[in-house]
Amino acid sequence: MRIYLDHNASAPIRDCARVAMIGCIEECGHGNPASVHRAGQRARRMIENARGRVASLIDAPARSVIFTSGGSEANNLAIFGAAEASGPARRKIVSSAIEHSSVLAPLARLESQGFEVVRITPDADGRLAPQHIIDAIDGGTALVTLALANAETGTIQKLAPVAGATARQGVLFHIDAAQAVGRIAVSVNELGCDLMTLSAHKLGGPAGIGALYLRRGVAIAQQILGGPQESGLRAGTPNLIGVAGFGAAAEESARVNGEESARVAALADALLLRLFAEIPGLRLNGPRCGRIANTLNLTFPGVLGESLLIALDLEGVEVSMGSACAAGAVELSHVLTAMGRSAADARSSLRLSLGWNTTAEEIARAREIIPRVWRRVAAAEPAAGEALR
Repeated sequence: MRIYLDHNASAPIRDCARVAMIGCIEECGHGNPASVHRAGQRARRMIENARGRVASLIDAPARSVIFTSGGSEANNLAIFGAAEASGPARRKIVSSAIEHSSVLAPLARLESQGFEVVRITPDADGRLAPQHIIDAIDGGTALVTLALANAETGTIQKLAPVAGATARQGVLFHIDAAQAVGRIAVSVNELGCDLMTLSAHKLGGPAGIGALYLRRGVAIAQQILGGPQESGLRAGTPNLIGVAGFGAAAEESARVNGEESARVAALADALLLRLFAEIPGLRLNGPRCGRIANTLNLTFPGVLGESLLIALDLEGVEVSMGSACAAGAVELSHVLTAMGRSAADARSSLRLSLGWNTTAEEIARAREIIPRVWRRVAAAEPAAGEALR
């Protein structure tokens, strides 16, 4: 049995999404939605139907959803688009030190081009104080960009209070909700944001498709040029098959969200309690309450995280060291270090993330395997244990 505990990196495709994608291939996979003939219009209807399903997931009108190639492109479109449309009087961006790399990298580029970037520091549980964010906003601010739920720790931010400050100052407010949508209830109206990033493969849709919500009346600069697609904001023939899968996964997520979230939360709690009982000194990175309940970011004492990850993989348990975009390179988590964790603790931490198809049987097995493997790795790495002290 393989036990997949890396849903925050990418969730397995839901059955409904697979069926929708196959149906798209069979019914309208060859049609270009920009064409006026029957095949093109069939493709156009499929896209608009999926757009409505995705929009419903965040309590938004269908026309406000712009399809992209994924969450990273949506973040780039929001940040660069807002910055370019802001004008010379607004050269400041407010964000945080714990954002996803697809936010951090665009901000770094804008900073090199003369923008001022303010990065708010979280507390020890990864929470950002809304007042600290509000205090950083002024008349020269172009954009506030923050994640609703952190990809590594699952910490949920209280962002609704920020919307009032951005509205008063005429500042655009972007929320990266890729990890939150489908796991907690998300409403663009309750949050008061102008832009919101979504990603299909985090909620059981296919990889390679995402969306950016754009509130009516908000203007941002187009980043991919060459055509009028997606309300003139994202040129290029749409990914029909991906859009079909995204729409189906979004509809299913909305339908089962409450029941599914409660079930996953119960499984995650059972796993956490067993690990606390079996592993002395184990530490949860993030709050016990106030995080997406599927996410357990844990510091395992006396071992290197990469060693434990490999050993678990050999035993059939698949976990990660943090954001999937950092995979392939052993580097300290910028999220954990910003939360005040030592380099040693950050190096000893792993992320376990459950999802829609995680079963009670899998968690029962993981509860047995993880402590046993930890004990073996800790005993085999005395030198590592000394280095981590």
